[in-house]
Amino acid sequence: MVFSIESAHYFEYFFRRDVTKLYLAFAIRNFALGMVLLFEPVYLYLYFGKSIPMALVFFAVMFGGFGLLSPFGGKIMTKIGTTKTILISLFFYFAYYLALFFFPVSFWFVPLSIVFAIIAMTLFWPSFHVDFARFSSQKTRGSQVGSLNVMSIIPTAISPALGGWILASFGYPVLFVVVLVVLIASALPLFYCTETHEVYSDSYQDAWRRAFKKENWGLNIGFAASGLEGMVYMFFWPLFLFFVTANFDFMGGIVSGAFGISILFMLYIGRISIPKDRSWILQLGSLWTGISWVLKYFIVTPFDAFLAHTLYHISSTAASIPFQTLFYEKAAAKGKDADEFLVYREIVMNMARFVFLLVLAGVFFLFPLLPIRATFFAAAVFSLGFMFLGKTPRFSFF
Repeated sequence: MVFSIESAHYFEYFFRRDVTKLYLAFAIRNFALGMVLLFEPVYLYLYFGKSIPMALVFFAVMFGGFGLLSPFGGKIMTKIGTTKTILISLFFYFAYYLALFFFPVSFWFVPLSIVFAIIAMTLFWPSFHVDFARFSSQKTRGSQVGSLNVMSIIPTAISPALGGWILASFGYPVLFVVVLVVLIASALPLFYCTETHEVYSDSYQDAWRRAFKKENWGLNIGFAASGLEGMVYMFFWPLFLFFVTANFDFMGGIVSGAFGISILFMLYIGRISIPKDRSWILQLGSLWTGISWVLKYFIVTPFDAFLAHTLYHISSTAASIPFQTLFYEKAAAKGKDADEFLVYREIVMNMARFVFLLVLAGVFFLFPLLPIRATFFAAAVFSLGFMFLGKTPRFSFF
């Protein structure tokens, strides 16, 4: 049975926040983006003439802009409320994919798409994280984060396979049209949500100072590691799958299958992620996530890719649930400064992505024959950095 008794606390959060509608919007949004995110790096790689450096620069500018503008997302959230901010972000996500659709028409849609993506992320992510940190229950936050992952991953588990089938059968234009239609549908429930307001008080300078405070260096490592491992997963893993399978159907099926197998494991990790166990689970999950990245280096066939990716999802679940739980706990513990803490996290994570992607763009420009699977070793190292969000790693599980 997918839904555990612990999930009742999660639904209590949603009903208390009038977010049956908010969650419906989020689930539909995940379904829309899940159909295209796996194939987006391949689209950019092919558009830029099979140039990995150009595609990396595209994403570097996007995430760098998000990192720079994150404090303004907090200010906007204060002015108009979290729900309206999320609602507006969906229209900018729509504009981003519409711009991708028109890439073949004019190169000017490339910088325009980056601008739309930066605005969309700047509006969406601070508001979403603030909302969950404020209204999730302290005693059951582990199970709620587990449920949040499951509930958000169910549509995401289905959508890569569907997106792969649409892409293989009809091509990128039809896929973008379907994504745009579903994104419009995701905005509709938000028109009926009750608004809430948060107060983000940091100046732009104060937001950046948090990243350089000595007491935050451990958090900086944890946040940066999460962002960098995620970039290898988001950019290099889809390209690698494309090179291995050369078939969009297989790509979507591999990712959807691995997602589906990991769903029940997510709920289990959420239930056992109680305070005394979180650091231990985080350490173990981080180590196994790193090992799973190393194993991905040796993939030869699509079936190898499925097995390795399934192991990765199970391992990363054991790391991500306690990681996110600790993250939201630290944010909630800040009290009135929770908003500022969450924006600081976006700055650190996305500026790390910006630097990392630019460095890799230079590396692949100088060494064009470098196999992209070599980046999996970097992801393995970054996985170990997850541990720094909890207690200092001691590897007590040996």
